[in-house]
Amino acid sequence: MAAIDVPRDPTEEEALALFEVIEEKFPSTTIGDDKWYVLTFAAMVAGGGHEFAPLLYKELIKRPEYKTSEQRQALMRRIRETLLKLVSVAGVCKPLDAIFDIDAITAPEDKDYSFSREGWQCDEENRKRGFAWQDRLYRHNQGAIDNALSSQKDFDWISKNISYGLYLSDHTILNDVETELTVLGGIMIQNLPRETGWHLRGTRRIGVSKEDVETIQQCIELIGKFCGLKLHKVPRVADIEHEV
Repeated sequence: MAAIDVPRDPTEEEALALFEVIEEKFPSTTIGDDKWYVLTFAAMVAGGGHEFAPLLYKELIKRPEYKTSEQRQALMRRIRETLLKLVSVAGVCKPLDAIFDIDAITAPEDKDYSFSREGWQCDEENRKRGFAWQDRLYRHNQGAIDNALSSQKDFDWISKNISYGLYLSDHTILNDVETELTVLGGIMIQNLPRETGWHLRGTRRIGVSKEDVETIQQCIELIGKFCGLKLHKVPRVADIEHEV
């Protein structure tokens, strides 16, 4: 029997080096300096590096902007929302595993017991909210997706009511750009060409520059390399720019 080639797992030192490179490379001057870690959590967890999520959390809370429990709780809400939104594009298990590991090393006084979706209803208002966000991203392209799903109504329902209604149209904790960073990172890291193209285009449509989107893609590719993944099927922003 041929030996099974078991890949080497990344080390904590390599993860720390990755975080430093991503923060330095990320276009913070134009997008915001509190967003690089949103992309990093999303792509790293969806890419199978979820065991390093608590390490990133521990590094973040060392910073002066998180010196109080209230500031660390606000950070936790942003991390949790990133991972919650990630469920809609990458499934529940990896984000849930990351949340368990982060919670295990969170100081009791830093735990946040708020519930962002309390009172949520799968009603017409939810559907309208989801559609409004879809419309900003897809515009005239939505019709072709709706046509394709007209014979797959379960997927149409879950896309409009759950993926967009429940998860992605809620911008109370993460704003529109942060939401797209989460979605683009979580999808591209899976080497999915169709949906990556949609969200490269969507990120451009909500106002992120072509140059910044290209840099974001390069950051995701660095995370993919760290996770041992090939991202050879996905398009680049230059490939979809004519659709924007």
